[in-house]
Amino acid sequence: MSVEELTKTQETTTDKNKSDNAKNETTRKPVYTPATDVYSDEEKYLLVLDLPGVKESDLEISLEKDELKIIGKTSYIETDGDLRYSEYKTGDYRRSFAISEPLDEEKISAVLSNGILKVTLPRRKPSTKKIEVRTN
Repeated sequence: MSVEELTKTQETTTDKNKSDNAKNETTRKPVYTPATDVYSDEEKYLLVLDLPGVKESDLEISLEKDELKIIGKTSYIETDGDLRYSEYKTGDYRRSFAISEPLDEEKISAVLSNGILKVTLPRRKPSTKKIEVRTN
């Protein structure tokens, strides 16, 4: 790509972004599905999600009935100067997981570090109940 083509591309991108910014006040941000890895062992599940640009204060994790919901929000970063080229997109992340077995809800934990969210879902240990047998 020549410098002239790159400049035209940059001008087109800048014009598009200016018109997009005007529309942003009335339109919703895009919603992305974060890349996720799921690990498990006998004691727990571990979910690892990529959430670049999400702050702890903009993260919601909830467990309702048998569904784990993770929602993260990103914001547009204000900078000086005109935008010449952009690959970084802002928007919201949403992901939900169906939970098919009992969890120890009191021990669920989540840690966000450098755009990586790790959610630990401890499995509930099966309770054993001894049933007394009586005779008539």
